[in-house]
Amino acid sequence: MSDSTPTVGAGRRAVTLLPGAWIGPEVAAHAQRVIAALGVDIDWHVFPDPDRISAAALADARQTGLVLKGRFDAQRRPGALPPTVQLRKDLATWATIRVARALPGSNARFPNMDLVVIRETSEDIYAGLEHEITDGVYEAVKVTTKAATERIARFAYAYARAQGRKKLTIVHKSNIMKKSDGLFLKTCQAVGAGFPDIQTDEVIVDALCMKLVRNPSQFDVLLTGNLFGDIVSDIASGLAGGITASPSHSVGDGAQIFEMPHGKAEDIVGQDKANPVPMLRTARLMLDAMGEKDAAERLRRALFSVTEAGIKTADLGGSAGSKAVVDAIIAAL
Repeated sequence: MSDSTPTVGAGRRAVTLLPGAWIGPEVAAHAQRVIAALGVDIDWHVFPDPDRISAAALADARQTGLVLKGRFDAQRRPGALPPTVQLRKDLATWATIRVARALPGSNARFPNMDLVVIRETSEDIYAGLEHEITDGVYEAVKVTTKAATERIARFAYAYARAQGRKKLTIVHKSNIMKKSDGLFLKTCQAVGAGFPDIQTDEVIVDALCMKLVRNPSQFDVLLTGNLFGDIVSDIASGLAGGITASPSHSVGDGAQIFEMPHGKAEDIVGQDKANPVPMLRTARLMLDAMGEKDAAERLRRALFSVTEAGIKTADLGGSAGSKAVVDAIIAAL
């Protein structure tokens, strides 16, 4: 089963590479090396800024339509959104897909977990509409529109159908936010009525978190708003083994973003200890979306065989260095 949305076209492609901060440049270089070993010809446009996405990088991303991205140093700046959130807005992405699937040998709490979180990313509380009412009192506006909700719901149901998944759960808090989340729930249910082959149910977000940590297998596709999706996707990732389990794929009306959403590890920078697997799983999503299906499948098999054989970095309980893991993956190709 594929982790990504329909392809964006095969052949030689240019890719905007944003390595980010900390271990980002190291693992990005490993991904470039593995993709070259797969025989996929990519023209890399690299922008090494660790804490910002420059105007040149943004213009390049709009041109290439494909972004491979590490984690950025998202320092709090008054009046500014974090770089990742700003990038999603600038590239008009409105859906983020996180597939929480355990890697063999990762000591995941639920080793057979296979769950998709589809998150609306254009509005909700992340719209960035905040202001100070009076000294010590701030207000943040939660934005929910029928148009954006219908769009993400149709995307999620189409994704579930294309991936052969049979159940979609709408995540909400309409018992408290009766108007905003009430609109989200009713709109998603109305869209779901047009997909009779997909079973639809709904769950309040706090109850979902409890049910996830007890038995995630009762869920298949989770459809969420922006804030809840941010939280729930990380819970799902943790249950499936942490940062190795769920790379991020953002789509919308323009460029697609393939992102390793975590991986600070500032204490091991430059020591050959960084885990290359999260970025490689992210790169595999990108290859699949590029139409490089064979390369993506070969990489998946190599990743699984190497980790199952116990060739892992220390954070996964192994003793191998980053380069040794990558060497083993290339050999397994």
